[in-house]
Amino acid sequence: MISAIISIALAVASANPADAAPAKPAKPKKICEKIESTGSAVPKRVCRTVVEPVKPKEEATQAVADAPTAGSTN
Repeated sequence: MISAIISIALAVASANPADAAPAKPAKPKKICEKIESTGSAVPKRVCRTVVEPVKPKEEATQAVADAPTAGSTN
């Protein structure tokens, strides 16, 4: 009797997949480049996804140069 109840409960649980959690979408693949800026020995990493357009090197270098440094004070 107990095994019949358990088997019915399992059949009902497996027959209703709408209650299952939806699968997470895959994360987009990233492409990272190291850009060396003048005056720094440490290269900066600039990452983008595959679907984003490639920026010219001059724009990327300028964006790294314009970024404020963490330790600077006025």
